[in-house]
Amino acid sequence: MSDKVLPINEMYTCLQGEGKLMGVPHILIRVSGCRLRCQFADSFCDTPYSSWKPEKGKFTYQDVDKFFEKHPHIHHTMITGGGPTLHGKMLQKLCEIAKKRYHHITIETEGSEFVSTMGDLISLSPKLSNSTPKPGTTMPFTGKIVTEKDKEKHEKWRCNYEAMKQLIEHHPDYQLKPVISSEEDLEEVKELQKILDVPNHMVYLMPEGLERNQLNERRKWLTELCTREGYNFTDRLHIIVYGDERGV
Repeated sequence: MSDKVLPINEMYTCLQGEGKLMGVPHILIRVSGCRLRCQFADSFCDTPYSSWKPEKGKFTYQDVDKFFEKHPHIHHTMITGGGPTLHGKMLQKLCEIAKKRYHHITIETEGSEFVSTMGDLISLSPKLSNSTPKPGTTMPFTGKIVTEKDKEKHEKWRCNYEAMKQLIEHHPDYQLKPVISSEEDLEEVKELQKILDVPNHMVYLMPEGLERNQLNERRKWLTELCTREGYNFTDRLHIIVYGDERGV
């Protein structure tokens, strides 16, 4: 097995914090690098160290294999980012390592590129227009000033509908998990559903926010909206429990 350092900047055990498997123990593998540059109403990307300022990789395939050996009691893996589908060959190899131990695999992606994988669940988190970066504002994590180039790059890749359709068609299960900032976002969600042919019961609406108070402000009206419209609601368990702490 190769000892080459891979573009993986985090690997740890946790409870899945979002979506249909929320609360289930997972091995989480975070890939560095993303095409998007998300900036929401009250927050930026929740993992800027894999997007706005991607960290260098820290792990080899051997490290990944040994980590799985240390945690035989866990039977689910989530490969997230950043954008894991940007690293197709590595993604396939990571899936092979997980499947060798009969793991259920979730691939979390923004949907900018199609890769057919051994994943069991595609967690598709398409970015709505509420994620478009605002030139002239300052990125807290880096101190970087957001530019027009950041905005152009983000808009170029956030709506790759053909890739999203293929990701859904080529995997056994999926969930659509958009970030919701306001009730006005619902119209855009419905348009996305029409394009991708996704029914309401496969959609998990998730409140925007990197802090507990931000989630609290949106949770009440969003749960009421989900009940009224027939959508699933997903919270963000990791933020509720740990705030912005990494590796949990």
